[in-house]
Amino acid sequence: MKMKYFSPLFVSCALTLSLYSCNDYLDRELTSGVITSDLIWESPQAIQSVLVTMYDEGLRLDEFDDWFTGKSNLLNLTSLSDEATGAYQKDYAFSNANSIYTYSDYVFEDPFATRYVQIRRTNDFLKKLNETAVLSTEEKRVIDAEARWIRAMQYFGLVKRYGGVPLLTAPQEYVPGDFEGLQVPRNKESEVYDFIIAECKAISDILPASRTAESKYRASKGAALALCSRAALYAGSIAKYGSNANLSGEAVTRGYVGIASSEAMRYFTESYNASKALLDAGTYSLYNKNADKAENFYELFSKSVNGNNGEYIFQKTFNVSAGKGHMWDKMNAPFSYRGDGWGCGVTPTLEMVEAFEYSDGSPGKLALKNTDGTPRSFDSPYDLFAGKDPRLFASIYVPGAPLKGSKVEWIRGVINGQNGSGQKYQAQNQPDKDNVATIDGVRYNTSGKDGGADVGDASKTGFYMRKFFDETLTDMTNIDAKRSETPWVVFRLGEIYLNLAEACVELGGRDAEALQAVNAIRSRAGIQPLEAISTAKVRQERKVELAFEKLRFWDLKRWRVAHLDESQGGLTNYRGTALYPWFNVKSKKFTFETGVPPKQKRLFLERNYYIRISPTDLSTNPQLVQNPGYGN
Repeated sequence: MKMKYFSPLFVSCALTLSLYSCNDYLDRELTSGVITSDLIWESPQAIQSVLVTMYDEGLRLDEFDDWFTGKSNLLNLTSLSDEATGAYQKDYAFSNANSIYTYSDYVFEDPFATRYVQIRRTNDFLKKLNETAVLSTEEKRVIDAEARWIRAMQYFGLVKRYGGVPLLTAPQEYVPGDFEGLQVPRNKESEVYDFIIAECKAISDILPASRTAESKYRASKGAALALCSRAALYAGSIAKYGSNANLSGEAVTRGYVGIASSEAMRYFTESYNASKALLDAGTYSLYNKNADKAENFYELFSKSVNGNNGEYIFQKTFNVSAGKGHMWDKMNAPFSYRGDGWGCGVTPTLEMVEAFEYSDGSPGKLALKNTDGTPRSFDSPYDLFAGKDPRLFASIYVPGAPLKGSKVEWIRGVINGQNGSGQKYQAQNQPDKDNVATIDGVRYNTSGKDGGADVGDASKTGFYMRKFFDETLTDMTNIDAKRSETPWVVFRLGEIYLNLAEACVELGGRDAEALQAVNAIRSRAGIQPLEAISTAKVRQERKVELAFEKLRFWDLKRWRVAHLDESQGGLTNYRGTALYPWFNVKSKKFTFETGVPPKQKRLFLERNYYIRISPTDLSTNPQLVQNPGYGN
């Protein structure tokens, strides 16, 4: 009887498709009609093409166009962290401000069927790679390592969402009608992390030390060490801080979720060793080519540098002419720069702005008032931010920030007076609508061209994202055209310095090394070095250095603080604060107030540390056990 190879969770696919349609893509003809399945393993070029497809189509990397429930709802890893919020009112999280947004049971899920199709393909690829005779032993060894890295990335995407998942490392043999042999139970969360770490360590000395510009989307030794550094750090945090969340039930007792606290130091050591090896190799360096510290940090993530910065360890590349662009710029352009609609998407909050310290190392809270309690006055809104960490200006467009020969203008309204005193005329409509006040016969626009009111599409916080924004892109029309090519950074050296520092403070006795790592980051940023280090200071540095790189949400989860109140650094009751610049018509100066944007407060439940396993997966694989807090 003919046997085929399937994922243990193939049954999720079988509910909606025939078993034949779930067959491996290596078992069907390629659409080119040139290479058939029988010839793939007789052609080195075809084998490389299949590997490229595994990178391009198989890896979900939490990148630019990854949205939960679709782009119009503006729910992504940035807007649902404490970094930002959605601009306009399309989703229940960002409208109806008197309600509470409870984080979805499936927020940022990665459906089992989707991931396991890719894992199954990788396992089949590895088996057939071992059997082919058209590649040399060394060629096969390197390609094998690449495929194993891809598989490790797939498991990391699953484990940070679900905890322990079925760990499948070889193709399964399926005899038609025998489903039970494919129904595999979950592995412990620790076992999945151990697998990822072991794979990274095994392949790191096989993969090339670096890649050419043409192959920067492919795994290298650095990518293996970076994955090990991040995964082990996550596992260590879950082991150390897991008891801060009250989770119970069968999945907990079986170890499918949660890691024993006794394992924390082992994982932190693994993370430290991988980070140290990567830094000591000297293959990568912090980007530091522009004397202007703000522009230097912006360039690191820019289309003009295009990932060729010496700091990116692994990235996702884009090519519009090849039909592989993205829509980040169109989604997030400030209102007056957005072209034919959309834009303004994910907007930073005042809390995020104030997380950036001043360059002299003093706390980042903005001084809106004089010592006597009266509002401070400024010639331009931009002057309020003088002396702030240069990374702020590289990461966020604050009111008055320069952009494309103009300035980002976000004004709450005008005051018929000075020093913040007098009758206020507040913007009532989005910037392209009527926002006019007549004072003593003079007409004033009560809104900036990029926002000021609580309605419409523009930012409600007063800020826009600059990091990753392509300031050279001129055509902002047609969002579906996907005209953006800025690469997405998956791993970069800046994170590795901070991973090392965090592992050091968690291990204890390595404060000097942690301090040196954090100060390397601060030196590049152009900010005063720290004189002492702590866990809180490392976490603070991660927040500003890695802002909007979609790591913050996972950090809050692994530290087990997400369920806490916002006053304790959590996401519960968080909705962010807005900064309101007012133009005083008598003095011709600006004063500031803070306000509450029309966004819901949030509720992050303890069960949200793990995603709910779908009813489809539970019904088709009786071996699975639901995550805590969800029932069945």
